Amino acid sequence: MSRADGKIIIDAKTFQELLGKLTQTMVEKVFREGRTHIGGPDFVGGDIAIMLRYSLSIYSLLFYLNADVRRSEDVDWSVRYGVTAMSLVRSLIDCLYNITLILENPVVKAVEYRKSGLRKTLEALNEDQQRYGGDPKWDEYIRQRREAVEQFVRISGFTMAEVMNQPMWQTLGLYINTKGPGGTLTPHQQFLKTFTYTEWRQYSALSHGAYESFIGTMGHLPVGVYYVSDFLPHENRPKVDESYDIFVSKHLGRAATVLLCMVTELQARCRFEGANINERICQVWEALTPLSQAKELYDVRYKHLMDDRGISN
Repeated sequence: MSRADGKIIIDAKTFQELLGKLTQTMVEKVFREGRTHIGGPDFVGGDIAIMLRYSLSIYSLLFYLNADVRRSEDVDWSVRYGVTAMSLVRSLIDCLYNITLILENPVVKAVEYRKSGLRKTLEALNEDQQRYGGDPKWDEYIRQRREAVEQFVRISGFTMAEVMNQPMWQTLGLYINTKGPGGTLTPHQQFLKTFTYTEWRQYSALSHGAYESFIGTMGHLPVGVYYVSDFLPHENRPKVDESYDIFVSKHLGRAATVLLCMVTELQARCRFEGANINERICQVWEALTPLSQAKELYDVRYKHLMDDRGISN
């Protein structure tokens, strides 16, 4: 709803618990039924379920850190912790990228995703061997770790040669800037590029400790101010704490939006039955679309996707 001063007020009770339980339902569905509905290798459902539960853990952590009771009763709580944790929204965006790219072509992309991760792990062990080899403790650790990874390669149905020849999984930044024939981007790339515009890009900058993240505003104040508030004149310090409410409201809403995007993408692909998943998805979108970033994503992609895939109340 809109206040008289033009600010949008959304009660987190309208989506926080609903989205958390909806995502947990989707984790169970994807893990148990994903292979049937998604296609691709047998492990595709398990790999996506792990990413989705990781994303749910981030979402839950952000709300846990910012619960009213914690902020009012925990004497060690600090606004700096809440500001720092918001860089995890970038991890949510990366999980959305990984999941949607796999869903574009599960037969190929699910295999590439796992092979790339296995190759990176093995190459890291090779580097450890070169640096620390000869130390009996390190040699034993590397041996045990390598045996476990190589066993996982076999369980996945790969050969070592296949894994070591697998090109690395592209980062989000590289993917959205790799143009196809004629210098064009795919619809999927154009959609993901949304997360490099306006305030979305600040999550990446903050996670890298870039200077622009500290002078950028993710509320009413530059982010850096939250880390040096004790250096400010005493009369200005209360303004920092007061501005945090606006800060945290924006970013919790965005975290919820990205998580909802993942759930919607998976339901659009899999069309899971039962548990009123379609209705619950619609309820959360309805609660979040007053937020400008949520409305943009809904209008650009999800309204059409949901209509096309029969996701409705």
